[in-house]
Amino acid sequence: MRIIRLAPEVANKIAAGEVVERPASVVKELVENSIDAGANTISIETLGGGLELVMVTDDGCGMGREDAARAFERHATSKIARAEDLFSIESLGFRGEALPSIASVARVRLVTCERGSGEGTVVVAEGGRVGEPTAIGAPCGTSIAVRDLFFNTPARLKYLRSVSTENRRIIGTVGSLALAHPEIGFSLKVDGRTALVTPQGGSIEEAAAAVLGLEVAREMIPVKSSSHGIFVKGLISLPQHAKGKRRDSQYIFVNGRPVVSTTVWSAIDKAYDKTVPVGIRPPVILSIEIDPSQIDVNVHPAKSEVRFASNSDVFSAVCGALAFVLRSVDAVPDLEPVQPTAGWGQTGAVSRQWRGPGASYGGEPQHLAISSWDRESAFREVRPASGPGVALGLAPARSGLAGAVPEVIGQLDDTYILAQGAEGLVIIDQHVAHERILVDKYREEFAKEKPSVQLLLTPEIAEIGASDVEIVAKHGDVLSRMGYELDLFGATSVVIRGVPSQSAGVPPAESLMAAIEGIVSAPSGSDPGLLADHIAVSLACRGAVKAGDSLTIAEMKSLVERLFESEDPYRCPHGRPVVVLVPGDALARSFGRK
Repeated sequence: MRIIRLAPEVANKIAAGEVVERPASVVKELVENSIDAGANTISIETLGGGLELVMVTDDGCGMGREDAARAFERHATSKIARAEDLFSIESLGFRGEALPSIASVARVRLVTCERGSGEGTVVVAEGGRVGEPTAIGAPCGTSIAVRDLFFNTPARLKYLRSVSTENRRIIGTVGSLALAHPEIGFSLKVDGRTALVTPQGGSIEEAAAAVLGLEVAREMIPVKSSSHGIFVKGLISLPQHAKGKRRDSQYIFVNGRPVVSTTVWSAIDKAYDKTVPVGIRPPVILSIEIDPSQIDVNVHPAKSEVRFASNSDVFSAVCGALAFVLRSVDAVPDLEPVQPTAGWGQTGAVSRQWRGPGASYGGEPQHLAISSWDRESAFREVRPASGPGVALGLAPARSGLAGAVPEVIGQLDDTYILAQGAEGLVIIDQHVAHERILVDKYREEFAKEKPSVQLLLTPEIAEIGASDVEIVAKHGDVLSRMGYELDLFGATSVVIRGVPSQSAGVPPAESLMAAIEGIVSAPSGSDPGLLADHIAVSLACRGAVKAGDSLTIAEMKSLVERLFESEDPYRCPHGRPVVVLVPGDALARSFGRK
């Protein structure tokens, strides 16, 4: 087989497959170009999940006629000129692939006017064929309309999700960029509905209120720190306000670029690991400023991944900044400062006094020993005082226990219920036990034709963020059939008039957020029945007693009795064990009695 040179239109379509994965990718690339152009305001409009139309308009520097035509050529860019520039990138775009890739799979119309010029330019492209630039009257800045995305690559369409899902991705993309650049005024219209607005010259707090909702933003506290030449600033949630399980409420920016980073995620988890349950993701907005030469953004065509020259320095800077602020507000237990280990850099003196919202912190944060306590240490191997050691026979119970319901004898660490059964010591995780009980109740209730509704005496306005409003708009019928009575109220709010009766013990806004998390956790395209089941599991997890809750003997007895009335008391809806049995003969062997 002979090697041939691919035609330009084929090469462009291949490149488009890497750069333009879905409509949200188009939005991201065009908005980043607007940011690089020095725009003060950026407006975005989409139709049909972005497949019918994506239009981005800015008041940036604009382009002259020659540059407007060259912008459609592959690898044509104003951001870099030499190979060495790849190692010190300060702009969001730099490859010169976005616009030609988009133009190869859509119909594109670009109108631009260079700042200081009295005449604009229009360029039209379709399926990779670019027309000649012509003169047009236009304000300073650039407007790009992308229509009929993937019209000439229909195979790509089958990999896209529903219009609502694509809309949600678009809202999330714009929201992330708005948080990264709060000084820019953003406006987003989705199918004619205003989904997001942030003020020009605004603050990170204002951007957070627009993207995450006023209630979430109001509960966040500022972070500002520097360590190892790495500057960390932003907003974080107090542990008591951490409720969700999704990473999509944790925004990470490196030099103004939205990124995903396992290093930063790990640092966030470490800072919170003593204060929030495992799997809970507190809302976090973190902007990391670092020497461009210390990162590599040329990792993936989407430019959403970065490599750090020193992961340990970044981990230390982020974890130390968050841990310091959390300690300042008594959100985490006292921890002894430790000497930095190799790769952690130097520490400096810092005031431990909390100075209130908006305050900055002087000096370098101390690095704290924040290793997590291992609950399994309570059940390590037990050895008799003399003689050979015998391991304690500890294992999840997976079938029926002999005899009657175990008799409650106490509580360990305000987390585990201890009970005496016919076969030995029974240890029950109180959270997953209650979760098991509640999910059965929710499933039974949601199976009814008309689940009971708890109407609120006073309707509650819940600030849930633009992205979650889109979920409510899409799945309103499903939520209604489960007992929620809701009305959309602006771009980021929902009016709650009623909730399922079974969730009456959970605050209405929390109940709704749990339902949204259930919908998000369900596989794409799930039918109403499967969505209802995922919502039931999420509501049960949110409403169950928590690890650390002190229970009376009467409360523990009631919980255990209800647990063993369940069809499957041994596994929680997530598959985790509920009951652990320590057989009596294993105890006897451990104490040298056998």
